Amino acid sequence: MMDEKGYAFTPLAFLLFIPVIIIAASYGDITDEVNMIAQIVIGGDVTYSAANNIYDAMEKGAVDSGRSAAFNATRTVIDYERFLPNSTAYIHDRILDSMNMHVLLTCQRLESETGRQIYINNISVTNSTTDVFMPNDINITQEDPFGFYVNIRGGIPLRIEQNGQSFEGVTPPIKAYVSIEGMEDPYIWLNTNYKKSDIIYKYPNYEQIVGFSPNYNFHESSDGTYLHYLFECLNGTGNPSGLALKPYYFQDPYGGLTFFDRLENRTTSTNSNNNTWMSTFILGDPLARDYGYQISAVDHEYFNNVTGGPIYIGKTPMADPEGFTFYLSNNYKGYLDLNAAKY
Repeated sequence: MMDEKGYAFTPLAFLLFIPVIIIAASYGDITDEVNMIAQIVIGGDVTYSAANNIYDAMEKGAVDSGRSAAFNATRTVIDYERFLPNSTAYIHDRILDSMNMHVLLTCQRLESETGRQIYINNISVTNSTTDVFMPNDINITQEDPFGFYVNIRGGIPLRIEQNGQSFEGVTPPIKAYVSIEGMEDPYIWLNTNYKKSDIIYKYPNYEQIVGFSPNYNFHESSDGTYLHYLFECLNGTGNPSGLALKPYYFQDPYGGLTFFDRLENRTTSTNSNNNTWMSTFILGDPLARDYGYQISAVDHEYFNNVTGGPIYIGKTPMADPEGFTFYLSNNYKGYLDLNAAKY
């Protein structure tokens, strides 16, 4: 902090004044000096707190804006029955709009409560409707299938002023995680000829150890029941909403699709990081009824008419929770450690 003459006071320096103040408290104008220092401390603390509140607002706003934009994207695809040409840009633009509105309103409220004047990106927020974030200030990245990061670049100028006091700095880089769990998957909705939706929830028994292939545990269970975890994955969320069964989604580095790919109806992923890919299963066999052959239940294979064969428990083909024979391609029987030859 700085006094009116431009001297800087660190917290340690202020503590060093205390013995002098106590010893000299009965002399002359020392009481006025004590009051002056106290006012600097209080004023500086409010200004510093305002800056922290702005950082918090940016981070929380990024999460809320990201979640809202992702939900809006799913509803747009489903309601208009039309996939998006560029889902990342669509979500980015809505995050940008929401962030500008959220941070402006937060800063205007802070100005009213603290009596400070706030400038972001050299723009005064007072009664402003001007965007304080530019398109290049925000970007989206993904590191796992079940969410994405909203990144706000660091170095955006921030200034807070009051009565000659001024805090000037730059914002830190912000990386806020946005979960997509609980959202509908438009890819399933539009590609099934009977408009059946799935809700994205993570399969809980997946394991990934660095340096090894993923272990899905589909052929195992906690109680020794044969293929119990596979059936649990098919049964999914246990029908919490009273609607149709909704299988879990599993991380699929072998050929799955990202959330953004699904909004665009991709057949192969546009993201080179296969740790961001996921798949789910399609229950029943409407395509088999339509086309007269057995279709792999893995969603992206199902919609591309990839044929499959049953998984045998002993000599009995396994059925899905809807009572239909469960089919998988030879590739996925191997990937998921469900090769029929082992049973």
